[in-house]
Amino acid sequence: MGNIIFDKLNDQQVKAVKIVNGPVMAVAGAGSGKTRVLTNRVAYLVDEIGVPSNRILAITFTNRAAEEMRNRIFRLIDQPLTGIWLSTFHAMGAKILRYDISHLGYGHDFQIIDDDDSIVVVKTIMKKLDYDVKKFSPKAIANLIEAAKADENILTLNHMIPRDMLNIIFDEYQKFLKDNNLVDFQDLLVLVLHLFRQFPVVLEKYQDWFQYILVDEFQDTNDLQYEIVYLLAKKHRNLFIVGDEDQSIYAFRGANIQNIKKFMTDFPEHQKIILNQNYRSKTTILDAANAVIKHNRNRIPKDLFSTLGTGDKIIHFKAESDDEEAYFIYNKIKQLSKAGFPFRDIAIFYRNNAMSRKFEDILLKYNIPHKVIGNISFYKRKEIKDIIAYLHLLVNRGDDYAFSRVYNEPRRGIGEMTFERMTEYAKEHNLKLMDVIEADVDLFSKATMERLKVFKKIVDELHDNIETVNLLVTYDNLLEKSGYLGMLKADGIQGEKQLEAERRIDNLNEFKTVILEKIKEYDPSVSNTEKLIQILTELALREEAEAALNDEDYVSLMTMHSAKGLEFRLVFLTCFEQTLFPSNQSLMEQTDIEEERRLFYVALTRAKDQVVITNAKSRFMYGHYQENLDSEFISEIDELLIEHMGLAKPRKKFAAWDSAEVASKPVPAAPLGYVPTQIELVIGDKVSHQVFGEGIIVMIDQARATIAFKAPVGIKILMKDHPSIKKV
Repeated sequence: MGNIIFDKLNDQQVKAVKIVNGPVMAVAGAGSGKTRVLTNRVAYLVDEIGVPSNRILAITFTNRAAEEMRNRIFRLIDQPLTGIWLSTFHAMGAKILRYDISHLGYGHDFQIIDDDDSIVVVKTIMKKLDYDVKKFSPKAIANLIEAAKADENILTLNHMIPRDMLNIIFDEYQKFLKDNNLVDFQDLLVLVLHLFRQFPVVLEKYQDWFQYILVDEFQDTNDLQYEIVYLLAKKHRNLFIVGDEDQSIYAFRGANIQNIKKFMTDFPEHQKIILNQNYRSKTTILDAANAVIKHNRNRIPKDLFSTLGTGDKIIHFKAESDDEEAYFIYNKIKQLSKAGFPFRDIAIFYRNNAMSRKFEDILLKYNIPHKVIGNISFYKRKEIKDIIAYLHLLVNRGDDYAFSRVYNEPRRGIGEMTFERMTEYAKEHNLKLMDVIEADVDLFSKATMERLKVFKKIVDELHDNIETVNLLVTYDNLLEKSGYLGMLKADGIQGEKQLEAERRIDNLNEFKTVILEKIKEYDPSVSNTEKLIQILTELALREEAEAALNDEDYVSLMTMHSAKGLEFRLVFLTCFEQTLFPSNQSLMEQTDIEEERRLFYVALTRAKDQVVITNAKSRFMYGHYQENLDSEFISEIDELLIEHMGLAKPRKKFAAWDSAEVASKPVPAAPLGYVPTQIELVIGDKVSHQVFGEGIIVMIDQARATIAFKAPVGIKILMKDHPSIKKV
């Protein structure tokens, strides 16, 4: 049997690999080797059980994770891994639609548009309907349309956008996409569900085809994704999910933590396996993480453990100011660097991007190499989107959407008026825009028609020669003959545009590398046209690209959300103050606090050797000074596991948010002459205080109110019905 070595797996991992039939839920704690389990399970099904690899569907959330799984499986099996469906949800949806979208009235050669394209479409529709694009945001409407595709009730709710207007734009948007054979990212899931629900024969085909389904990061699935998986697995019930409620941190993206419980209800015969041996972190870090996450309710209990040693205590450093906090981190990094500690093993985490500035400033000031890791997509840059549109025209000259992007890019003297006339004529005569040029209609001046014919000739010649030369040659010819490269070189002559032009040319050169890498993956017998179609499909499916770490040696700065899936020897967890983390908004709801706590849990378990938590007594942020209490999460770590430095003091409990402790304490007697107020206060109310000024109620516990006042007062805990407090 292949290269599966079971003595490298622990007992629970072996169990997860070897249970073949029926639903299985692997509760995989942080660093517990879930990818190892998934890849070995696929290899086991193929090599040992004899399941054809093309009858396995394995779904994960990022292209990077899918590629990693694919590479690992290749190393484990003895036979070619042909035909396996190993991809993201959206890539799976695109593949199903390529086969069966005709049932819904679309063509198989549909084009996938991204979020930016959707906004452009909405804006075009609004202008056509004489809606004010300055008064009503096309981006906001595009977001509502995306949400409404998953839940039609969105259209009935009250928004800043008038309901009738939103319904009209929604219908026009859907019609525009279908008329132009376009689908957006939401369609890649929604249209698959439409297929399955409206055409049972299509659903049954895929139910019978996929003998085994595996889903990674199940806690991050949204309702659409769950429904697709449920329908596919409903018949054979060979569904293997890997998930961890404690690492569910993407509710803001639509992830539904309840999907794990829905799985348990929909597949009551499931077997549950707890994967809780951690292969990343020292015991102290795991004990802290276990202690923190136990404060969340209704979770599947598990305690992470490791055999990697105890490790150092967690450090909590409280600074006098945010400047001192940043200097402390810099000095710690500098000391480690002098001792030979690589920068790449160090990360600085924060709750949101606005918190990074101080750390960037101090590292830049003292020449510490660093990089802010974010979500910058190479494929959303203008020059890349333009050239991709050209490539779409090469494989489908009837692609009106691609035509609309590049007919005058670079400038050819073909104005918007010409394009509008072409569009009207094409619609009246049921033609594509390129067909209008071929028809040589009497709509434009002779000079304009000549320019249009030149444009069409460029596209036609590139299309006609696509099979006679290498795709890289086609790409080079496209850059030259379209005039795009010449335009950038001309821009580069002008001093102020030189750097920008060089950057854009570099991007186009890098895109050539992308094509080369993709070509290597395909069978040489496949036509160039088919290769290009596959490349364009894969590029359209790319999610917001994560800035990949390379071999350079630098300190990584990122939000805690961005840190998911990464690991570092030393992690700084910064700005740990109440209303910053947990965030002020999360203090309103228990479920939101629990989401923040899960985020802390994820951040803690990124560290292998050491965690340093920092905060400040006073912080200059959002244009003013503010003073906040220590984050309640710090007090949830056992005092035996933490070492306090700076202004930090040991604390057993965070009294203001610990309702059990507050309830056990007697409420102080009212002062002489005290008369209770009759106002009712709730969380979120604005109040004014005779001494402290205006503030917001962030917590109410029996007779006490915790109020966040403006700087420099900060948070105060007061009797909620004291006469000094007035509701604003």
